[in-house]
Amino acid sequence: MSNRRFFSQLLMLTLLTGLVLVFIHIFHPFSPYKMLSLAGLLFFSALTAGIYFPAVKASLSTDKNAFTRLVMLFTFVKMFLTAALIIAYHRIFKPGDNLFLIPFFLTYIVFTSFETIFMSKLGKVKAR
Repeated sequence: MSNRRFFSQLLMLTLLTGLVLVFIHIFHPFSPYKMLSLAGLLFFSALTAGIYFPAVKASLSTDKNAFTRLVMLFTFVKMFLTAALIIAYHRIFKPGDNLFLIPFFLTYIVFTSFETIFMSKLGKVKAR
């Protein structure tokens, strides 16, 4: 996967997810959580972009376990940061319900699916 293709797909995914979130936030129960959804969208977009170059490097490494270690580390860090973001939001803003989780985790699932697809493609690249 070329850099240009990856970043154009990431941009399209971010814009499409942003449009879906705008639509979701039209409805009253979700409208108070616009800022969390925007923060989540930017967070997952930046995280996905940030893992791309290390993943490419690890996939081309002669160390057969480098890519696996990177994927495991990235998965752990992403889960930890996601939990920290949700806990911080809940403690700071004290939302009256848990509906804020629906658009946030929708974004999480979309970006995790994209990462799984592009990491699977990178995992098939043969080391030089």
